[in-house]
Formats: sequence, C-alpha cells, structure tokens
Amino acid sequence: MSTLSHDAEWETCLPVTDFDWKQIAEPVMKLYTETTDGSTIETKESALVWNYQYADPDFGSCQAKELLDHLESVLANEPVSVKSGQHIVEVKPQVSSFLLPV
Repeated sequence: MSTLSHDAEWETCLPVTDFDWKQIAEPVMKLYTETTDGSTIETKESALVWNYQYADPDFGSCQAKELLDHLESVLANEPVSVKSGQHIVEVKPQVSSFLLPV
C-alpha cells in the first residue's frame, strides 16, 4: 500500500461530457414549446432550459410537470439531471468531480 505526502500535487478530474442527450431532449422540448404559447427553449453551453415564464401560469405549470416526466423517461439512461425550477425545466449533465494525485 502506498501513501501520499500531504504536499503532493492534486488535480481535479472532470469527465469528458457527452452531449448526445441534447439530440433526445431538444425535440421533446420543442414539442412542448409548440403547444405552450409563451414558452421558449434556452440553449446554454452545457444545458437546455425550457422557460414558461410568459405562458399561462396554470397551463405552463401543468405542461412543465408533463415535460419533466417525459424528459426523465426518455433520458433515464443518459448521464443528465432533469430538474424544475421557477418557471423552468432544465436538463444538464451530471458532473461528478474527484481529485487524483498527480
């Protein structure tokens, strides 16, 4: 068994992110955008966000719950998290960082 000294150098290792999930999530979000007046899709560097801030509050909220369930279902085997927030549903990569000695 080897031990590392306290002054050993460490580096953060982040996994290479695979964005194939966007090809699954975006068409689903587009479907909900087409059926929900006032909703939009924001494409961020590493996330997709469905925003229903300007939609009818009750209908938008109902659509958001359905979209969340739909996305969780179709993305179940993808390394992403699907979350809802204030007037949004967001899909982004699950990132787990860890430290490795150099």
